[in-house]
Amino acid sequence: MAWGTTGVWYNALSLERNRKFSQGTCVTLITHAVIVAVGGAIGTLGRAGFAALASVWLGSGFPWSTLAVNVIGSFVFGAIVGWSRGQGAIHPAIEPALLIGLLGGFTTYSSYAFQSVEILEGGRPFVALAYIIATNVAALMAVWAGLRVGGITITT
Repeated sequence: MAWGTTGVWYNALSLERNRKFSQGTCVTLITHAVIVAVGGAIGTLGRAGFAALASVWLGSGFPWSTLAVNVIGSFVFGAIVGWSRGQGAIHPAIEPALLIGLLGGFTTYSSYAFQSVEILEGGRPFVALAYIIATNVAALMAVWAGLRVGGITITT
């Protein structure tokens, strides 16, 4: 591929070959998007159900459900990556559905960030700080544990 003068990518291959390649790529991208979207829908429904249960079980004075889904999601993410990279047991088309879709729908950084600011602006700076530290430390530890459970150790 080369950069055209109009700022558009072009390919030096024949038009017929480009058309066939583009059609195959489009189908692959659409299939990938559908698989990820289905995973996302399942993850979102799981998060909504978990949030409803957590508010009943743990109360609403602290964002327990967001903390829990982010830590659980981090652990599962690590376990999936550990298993997939260590055992090669997850089909390459399924891994994005689980990691991007399912866990992307289940976990939530935006809620975590909003709740941190909300707690801080509510006059509870130490609770906000505890939440920020707990979420980051617990999520990092959960990814590490998930990788170990999944069967791999990341080395540099």
